[in-house]
Formats: sequence, C-alpha cells, structure tokens
Amino acid sequence: MSTLNAPIVVAVDGSNLALEGVRWAASAAARENRALQVVSVVEPEPLQYGSAIALAQAYTDASRAFAEGALQIARDLVREVAPEVEESGEVLSGRPAHVLREVSQRAHLLVVGRRGLGGVEGLVLGSVSSDLAANSACPLVVVPEGARTDGPVVVGVDGSPVSTAAIAAAFSAAALLGVPLVAVHTYDAHPRFSFREHGEDWEQRVVDEARESLGSQLAGGQADNPDVPVETVVGTGGAAGEILGAAREAQLVVVGSRGRGELSGALLGSTSRSVLHGADCAVMIVRD
Repeated sequence: MSTLNAPIVVAVDGSNLALEGVRWAASAAARENRALQVVSVVEPEPLQYGSAIALAQAYTDASRAFAEGALQIARDLVREVAPEVEESGEVLSGRPAHVLREVSQRAHLLVVGRRGLGGVEGLVLGSVSSDLAANSACPLVVVPEGARTDGPVVVGVDGSPVSTAAIAAAFSAAALLGVPLVAVHTYDAHPRFSFREHGEDWEQRVVDEARESLGSQLAGGQADNPDVPVETVVGTGGAAGEILGAAREAQLVVVGSRGRGELSGALLGSTSRSVLHGADCAVMIVRD
C-alpha cells in the first residue's frame, strides 16, 4: 500500500508518556503537512462462561470508556499544540502490539511513548514499543519523557541497506526541522591489532578510508538537501556508544532496525536496541 499521503499515527494508552508522543507527533504532522490519527487499543477479555460473562463485559465496557477518555485528552492536546493539523481518533480492539503492527502498514510514521501503562516499573522500554521497534512496517518514533525539542538530528551509518534508508529519513527530518545533521560511523579496530606496530601511516590510512566511506554514503542525501549542514563523527568505539555520545544534545536520533554486523535472523539489532534504551531524545527506527 502506498503511504505517499498516509497520516502520522500516534498511539495512546492514558499515560503521561503517551502524551509526550502526542506532542511530538502533532509537531511532526504540522511540519510535514500531514493528517494525524490518534489511536487507542482495548485488549479483549478471554472468552468467559456463565456468570463470568457479565463481569467480563463490564470490564470491557470500562476499558473502552477509559480508552475513549484517553483518546479525547490526546486529541485536545493535538489541537493545542498544532491547531492547523487535520486530526482524527479511533479506539481499536485487539492485542496492542498486533493491532499497531497492522496500523503501521498504512502509516507514514508510527509514534509511541517509550513506556506506557503496560510497561513494568523500572524498565525503560515497554513491551509494545519494543515489539514495534522490531516489527513496524513504517518508521517508528519512540519518544521518552522530557524529550528535547532543539538540537541536531543524529544518524548512525554502517553501510548496510537499512542504513541507506536511515540516512534518507535523517536528512528529511533535519531539513524539515531546519537543523544540522550529525552522521556517526565506526570502523573496526580489533583489540589484538595495534596501530603502534604498523605505524601512524597505517592508522591514518584506516581513518581516511572510514571517512571516505562515510562521505560516499552521505553524498546522495547531501545532494538532495544542500541546505542541511552536515557534521561527521568517525570513531573506533562501539556503534551504540558513539551514537549516544553524539546524541547528548540532539532532538532526534535515526538508526536502522538492524545493521551490517547483526545476525540475519535478528529483527532488531543490538545497536538499535541500545540506542532506544539509552537516548534522552526521540529515536526513529527505520526498516529497509
């Protein structure tokens, strides 16, 4: 299904963290001149028999009433943050992760809070957010509490096909926000390899090759977005650590769902997972 004119979708569950996602999504919809759909999902009760049927129905009715209330609060917030945005709301029924996977197939972006009412106290990333990070059909934006609204966009680059998609999404976001783009790339430095043994010329050669590789991967995005200032960061540390270091003052981090070095069966890579858990700003997960 084409998502050329698809809406941005934000999921709410009545939690304050979900409203952080609503604020982010409303601002994004205004920037991109897109409609915004707010959805809330009600989980069905297991099939009941006898006298338990009435109790189950009462629970379902109460859950739906709560969801409708959460939806209305979110829609009111959208009108406050971005009154020019065309917004709508819908209460859906089913398992939240499964329902939102289906919703993502017709969305331009899917936005969620980092952890909602269904999360376990002490966990940074909720189970629904974690599932969607691996399975959303469209780019997923996970918004933490107190997410920054200024600073650059940071993108992780590793030469994989999904990294190419992340670069395009990051350039687009930076252009819409009117901020610089910081591209982070790491190169392998095996712990048993010593640059001292091979000389400074060898070390410089490796660094130059890494910078050249990064430059070639960014070339297309720079050509399409000449007004976006670009800063590059090349390091030998772990990819997640380098990205999180560059993102300390960022308002958005963009990473691919699974990088070049990940196992072929992994839906969400270790770098993406670490960035999701550690970033203080909104994180966009892009799939190829």
